[in-house]
Amino acid sequence: MRVRVVLFTSDLRVHDHPPLRAALNGSDAVVPLFVRDTGIASTGFPAPNREAFLADCLRDLDAALRRLGGRLVVRSGDVVDEVAKVVTETDADAVHLAAGVTSYAHRREDRLRAALRGLGCDVVAHDAVVTCVPPGALTPAASDHFAVFTPYHRHWEGQPLRAAVRAPRAVTVPDGVGSEPLPERGSVPGVSPGLAEGGER
Repeated sequence: MRVRVVLFTSDLRVHDHPPLRAALNGSDAVVPLFVRDTGIASTGFPAPNREAFLADCLRDLDAALRRLGGRLVVRSGDVVDEVAKVVTETDADAVHLAAGVTSYAHRREDRLRAALRGLGCDVVAHDAVVTCVPPGALTPAASDHFAVFTPYHRHWEGQPLRAAVRAPRAVTVPDGVGSEPLPERGSVPGVSPGLAEGGER
């Protein structure tokens, strides 16, 4: 059985999700994975609104995947360690994810590639998933950034955008892949009363 992993990061949706579609192409099963990064939680700055919104988003993503025959696998820990565990458990040959735009995300992708190389697993980072165009695609010829808005705007208008990707018709998750329970908004203390509900709309 050919298995691939889709690592969801800030792209918690099934519609217009190139990593999910790419992982499904040519595979027998896919593990939709979200890792609750303990590195972020250990910063010492509690963010109850973020946690509650994330809980909503994960529940919505899980519900969308279940409508397609799959489910979301949730793990907690170091992202690289947890992805490597899932790759080992399922003998996955590739991990697909949205390319990150922050230095933290770039370091995570580099660590992921290094760790999975030894397991014979490819890491495929897809550009223009959480942004309209890849970072650095809109730069002037003589500089690394635009200093004036009008030339930037003109350059932006001429930039081709990728076509939206339809949600898949079905997602098959291999049997036996363990998951933690989904987090619940109601279990997060200190949430602002007017916080919007999270999820794909």
